[in-house]
Amino acid sequence: MSFSASVIDQRIRQAMQGDSALANSWKRSLERYQIDPGLSTPPRVYSRGQLKDYQTPLEDLMHTAREGMNQLSRQVRDAGYVVLLTDPQGVTVDFVNNEAHDKELRHAGLYVGACWSEEVEGTCAVGVCSIERAPITVHHDEHFRSPNTTLTCSSAPVFGPGGDLLAVLDASALYSPHDKRSQHLVLQMVSQTARMVEDAYFLRQHRHHCVLHLSESRALLDVQVSLLMALDESGRVMAANSRARQCLGAHPDHPLAHALTCMGADIGHVLGLDMPALVTQAHRAKGDAFEVRHVASARRYFAKLTHPTQPRVNRVLANHAQAASVGTDLQALHVLAGTDPLMMSNVLKASRVMNKGISVLLHGETGTGKEMFAQAMHQCSARKAQAFIALNCAAIPESLIESELFGYADGAFTGARAKGVKGKIQQADGGTLFLDEIGDMPLALQTRLLRVLAEGEVMPLGAEVSAKVDVQVICASHRKLLSMVEEGHFRQDLYFRLSGIVIELPALRERQDLGALIEQVLHAQTRAQSRVFIPTITPEACDLLKHYAWPGNIRELKNVLRTAVALCERNLIEPRHLPRELQCVAGVPLLPPRLASGEPLASCTALSSQPPSSMPESALHEKSAQLLAHLRQERWNVSEVARQRGVSRSTIYRRMAREGISAPI
Repeated sequence: MSFSASVIDQRIRQAMQGDSALANSWKRSLERYQIDPGLSTPPRVYSRGQLKDYQTPLEDLMHTAREGMNQLSRQVRDAGYVVLLTDPQGVTVDFVNNEAHDKELRHAGLYVGACWSEEVEGTCAVGVCSIERAPITVHHDEHFRSPNTTLTCSSAPVFGPGGDLLAVLDASALYSPHDKRSQHLVLQMVSQTARMVEDAYFLRQHRHHCVLHLSESRALLDVQVSLLMALDESGRVMAANSRARQCLGAHPDHPLAHALTCMGADIGHVLGLDMPALVTQAHRAKGDAFEVRHVASARRYFAKLTHPTQPRVNRVLANHAQAASVGTDLQALHVLAGTDPLMMSNVLKASRVMNKGISVLLHGETGTGKEMFAQAMHQCSARKAQAFIALNCAAIPESLIESELFGYADGAFTGARAKGVKGKIQQADGGTLFLDEIGDMPLALQTRLLRVLAEGEVMPLGAEVSAKVDVQVICASHRKLLSMVEEGHFRQDLYFRLSGIVIELPALRERQDLGALIEQVLHAQTRAQSRVFIPTITPEACDLLKHYAWPGNIRELKNVLRTAVALCERNLIEPRHLPRELQCVAGVPLLPPRLASGEPLASCTALSSQPPSSMPESALHEKSAQLLAHLRQERWNVSEVARQRGVSRSTIYRRMAREGISAPI
């Protein structure tokens, strides 16, 4: 049945009263596509083989959308609706059938394989939505073709991460009330589901990138996805969801109006925070939302940054956090790391295994700060509110270490406390157990410790029932445990259980940030002695500190500076305030203070690697006199003497030590 021109004009006027998009669609249907609205041809339905060509490009989206479609169907099925998913050309690639109306739905074309493009069907919800790229309801007579005038269809677009139209989600019914307002809620449900599918697909596609979640409400950020932006490791905006493109777009006249439309802007141009600053904010928030502001509009948002699943990008994120200021949840570890590359790498390792139930073995010389590192790991972990229990296996007699570690029950042995005592393992339950010098643990106890680690249970001495424990174990040793395993002094199975990850702590002499570390310790020791002003270390004393071998490492450095701070006058630390064993450069000791005359005195051969007598006495006196004269001329400025002679300061100090010359007091 064909409609007369007057009927068509009347229907166009009716459509224009409700929505200009519908009127435009009607005009296109007539003028561009020249469709006869009264034509009663059956809907176009593609065969299974033809349909496959349309489904294949959308397989990932269809997989992601399926649960959302099922959820929408459960909400509207009883009212007679069927849920369709079409490609941008209107071909139905998936649907959730309504079994109660299966035959009628097939006849109406509300079925998989049917084509609902505007070019084929004229004005219809899927066709108009594809062109207008906006949600719409086409109700009853608003449809162009007469076979569709009993239908009500509500459609919403599903956009890809780059803003391209991926699909259209639709809910349609064969029969519905005449009043179009009855479909308002259905359109809202379809639109909401389309956004949910879009965001789920966005997160799936960008699971290898950092994703920034934004909301205008702090309370709703976790339960209602709002704005999403995917960032690469440099902070470049890779993609944004529909809401983000809409809300974060600037006015056309704004200099940053292109920020998101070009999908390549730096996040700092959008929110005023570059990638390192953004990562730092996220770490400081410790999983909570943090505040950001849109540069173009100054609008406030609450944000969360989710980490990717790709290890490479996680590594970059860790580097950003490391490069940013120390105000993060890894602060205690960063303070220990300073700027030494090896220690910074150790912090990254520790942060990755933290809270993963992985045992940690710290290896390093005596005094390198193994216990401090273990304490810092504990303070940065999820166990920080629980106990940190330390036990030095080398400091306790073998006869007592078992009861110290495992505890004992009432009456376990003569002299035992009436109610027994919890061992270190039980005291650390829920927290961290630090076993220092684990290499000194007796073999018999190693077996018992292995059982605790393997089964998560401890059996106190004299007890009949074991107790469950949950501990993070961190061990430390200055000894080479693998060599001890080969020699039979340490259990191989225990070693592999303890060494989930081995972290090597560098000796103090190997650290590249020694100067900064000296300043850090100096400040700490000054505060500990309640001094108002921090002493200055003279260049000569600083040179000694930097060239000393530090066999006692950080522990020795603290002791040396603690004493120097106490002894120094006029807030000036000089070589004379340092211990004798420290007054040595490259292994050659500096002799005790001499008279200003510099008259040669006997060398301290007990500490010298080469005695002064290795040179003829006349040559020794001649070189000594020349150096002494030069030093006096420059008022004992070792740096200036070294510069004029074209050597390092340490060379001058070595010659002074070898030739028995010392600066006047």
